[in-house]
Amino acid sequence: MLATPGALPDGPDWMFEVRWDGVRLLADVLDGRLRLTTSAQVDVTGAFPELFDVERLAPDVLLDGVVVSLADGVPRASALARRMRRPFDPASVHAHPVTFMVFDVLRLYGVSLVDRPLGERRATLERLSFDPSDRSTVALSPVYSDGPALLAATAQRGMVGLVAKRRDSVYWSGCRSESWLVVSP
Repeated sequence: MLATPGALPDGPDWMFEVRWDGVRLLADVLDGRLRLTTSAQVDVTGAFPELFDVERLAPDVLLDGVVVSLADGVPRASALARRMRRPFDPASVHAHPVTFMVFDVLRLYGVSLVDRPLGERRATLERLSFDPSDRSTVALSPVYSDGPALLAATAQRGMVGLVAKRRDSVYWSGCRSESWLVVSP
């Protein structure tokens, strides 16, 4: 699902996430094997060998998220660009590590979740085995209830803004929706 640029909404029907400056990916684990694809359906699994931690979440799951290269919690687009433009190089993986920031689950154990409301999909996602105390390269993108405070925080850190999402929104693959709004500072 793609976000539409818009103004910051207000109210309990909305949840807010950081807009991660990175590469949007679908992580598809089927029969315990991971495949990472871009929105253009390009297979980039080999470019991110450290993301095989996704496989431990479930043997059959389809996740939507953004791969980022972080420095002090802030995405470094230039480091990620270096990883994307070069052939796979183990030294580059070590020099420019990435994290897959997961924000949605579209399938779990063979059951499509795209017609379920975002609030339900998010609750399902939170029940997966994300462990912030380990050194995993897979993280659950945090959700916030205070949009204005998050927008101010992202602006202060030099980030690109936030995404506001309606809790009742279903997932429309590849389509723009006003149920997901991208808001810049």
